Amino acid sequence: MTPGGLATRHSPSFGLIKAHFGLGLAGMLAFAGALLWHAPSIEGHFFQPALLGLVHLCVLGWFLPITLGAMHQMLPVVFEVPVRSERLAWAAWGVFLVGAAGLIVHLWLLRTGPGLVGSASLLFASLLAYVGNLVATLRRAKEVKLVGAFVVAALAWLVVAAVIGLLLAINLGMPFISGSHLEVLRAHAHAAALGFFGLLIMGVTFRLLEMFLVAYVEQTGPGVAALVLVNVALVALVVGSLLGAFAWLGPLAAALALAGVLAFLVQVARIFRARLRKRTDVAWWHTGASFGYLVAAVLLGGALASSRVDAALTVRLELAYGFLALPGFIGSVIVGQLSKIWPFLVWFHTFSAYVGLKEVPTASELLPEGRQRAQWLAMHAGYGAFLVGVLLPSVAVRVVGAVAFALSALVFAANMLKVARSRP
Repeated sequence: MTPGGLATRHSPSFGLIKAHFGLGLAGMLAFAGALLWHAPSIEGHFFQPALLGLVHLCVLGWFLPITLGAMHQMLPVVFEVPVRSERLAWAAWGVFLVGAAGLIVHLWLLRTGPGLVGSASLLFASLLAYVGNLVATLRRAKEVKLVGAFVVAALAWLVVAAVIGLLLAINLGMPFISGSHLEVLRAHAHAAALGFFGLLIMGVTFRLLEMFLVAYVEQTGPGVAALVLVNVALVALVVGSLLGAFAWLGPLAAALALAGVLAFLVQVARIFRARLRKRTDVAWWHTGASFGYLVAAVLLGGALASSRVDAALTVRLELAYGFLALPGFIGSVIVGQLSKIWPFLVWFHTFSAYVGLKEVPTASELLPEGRQRAQWLAMHAGYGAFLVGVLLPSVAVRVVGAVAFALSALVFAANMLKVARSRP
C-alpha cells in the first residue's frame, strides 16, 4: 500500500511535521523517565507539585506536539486545502516550546508569580496561534462533514482549556478566583482531556479507520449522537465545576459522556464491520486498548461523581482516573496511530520517487511487526501494573509498572528512529 491517503500536494513541509513529532517523542521519553523516578511517591491528593508537573509534562511534552503535528498533516489531506500559514505554524511551535517548558518547570517546583504567569501566557499565545491557523485552514475547505465538526468542537474546547489554564496560573500567585481553585482545575482538565483530545480522537478515528481498513459507512447517526452527547456532557462538567454545582451536574455529565462514548463505539463497530482489509496490525491493538481505557475512565469518573466513599480510597481512585484518561486512553491512541502515520510519511518522502526505478519496501515493511508487538506488550503491561500499584497502594508494583512503561517508551523511540533512518 502507498501512503497517498496521508500525503497530497496540499501537505505541509515534512520538516514542520518532523519538528512536532520529534518534540513529542522527546516528551514521551521525558515523561517515562519522570514517572519512573517519582513512582514511589505517587500517592495522596492529586494537587501536589510533582503530580502537577508530571501531568503537564505528559500533556504538553508528549501529547500536544504530536497531536498538533498530526493535525497539520491530516487536515490538508482530509479537507483538500493547504495549511493557511506554515510560517505561523513554525512560530507557534517555537513559542509553544518555550512556554510549555517554563510552565512544566514552574508547576513542578510550584513557583508561582511572574515566571509561571509569563510561561502560561506564552503557551496561551501559541495555542491561540495554532487554533487560529487551523480554523483558517478549515474555512477554506469546500465541505466540512462529521469529522470536521469533531475537529472544530475540539479546537473550541482547546481554547476553553487554555483560557482556564491561564487564569489558574495567575490565581496561584495572585488569588482572585472566588470559588474553589480545585473545582476550576477540574473544569480545565476535562476541557483539555475530553473536550480537545477526546473529541479530536473520536473524529479522526472515523477517518483513519476508513483510510487504513478501506471501509465506508454512509450512516453516521451514532457518530453525530456521540458529538452531541459528549459536548453536552462537557458543558455540564465545565459549568458545574466553575459554578460550584458539580455535586448535582457531575453525575448527569458522566451519564451523558458514557452515552456519547458508547455511541462513538457503535460507529466504530459499523466501520470495522464494513472494512475490506480484514487483517488488523499492532497499531490497531493500541487503539482497541485505548477504547477500553476510555470506557473504564468514564465509568470510574461517574462513580466518583455520584458516590461518597472513604477519603483515602477516593484519592487513589482519582489518581487511577487520571492515569486511565491520559496515558491510558490518549497515550495509547497517539502511540498506535503514530505507528501507522510515521512509516507512511517517511515512505512518501524517502521512497516514493524510486517506485518503478528500483525495488522499494512498502510502508508497513519499514517497521517490523515483532518490534511493535514487544512495545505493545511492555506498554500495556506497564499500564496495568501501575494502575494496580496506585489502587492497592503498593510502591513495588508501581515501580514495576513504571519500569515496563519506560522500556516501552525506549522501544517505541527506537522503532520511530529506525523508520526515520530508512533509505532506498
